[in-house]
Amino acid sequence: MDSLRIIFGRRVRMSREGHGWSQEQLGKKAKLGAKYIGAIERGEKNASFEAIEKVAEALGVESYEMFVPMNRSSDSVHQHVKALLANKGRIDASNVEEFLRTLAVGLRKLDRQPPK
Repeated sequence: MDSLRIIFGRRVRMSREGHGWSQEQLGKKAKLGAKYIGAIERGEKNASFEAIEKVAEALGVESYEMFVPMNRSSDSVHQHVKALLANKGRIDASNVEEFLRTLAVGLRKLDRQPPK
């Protein structure tokens, strides 16, 4: 099982990318340095409680949600969506990108729901 530091870092990166933000943009919104955000995402730094709260608030989620691992099925879909967004040459329609971003956000919300 991955450490909480790794899980938190992955969630920060996925949430940041879901918003379409750079590390610099998240850093500004959370009032933290971009290099610190990068180190957190890579699991190189332990985030303080204050930093966790700032990042979660900037991303619009509760702090505890940043430590809940994503389930594998939605994570796989999220990776495919991310790959499509990265390969803009394959996507011609301008509204497809917005749809895929919305889909990625919806999948993350599903990850937050308790299992039935």
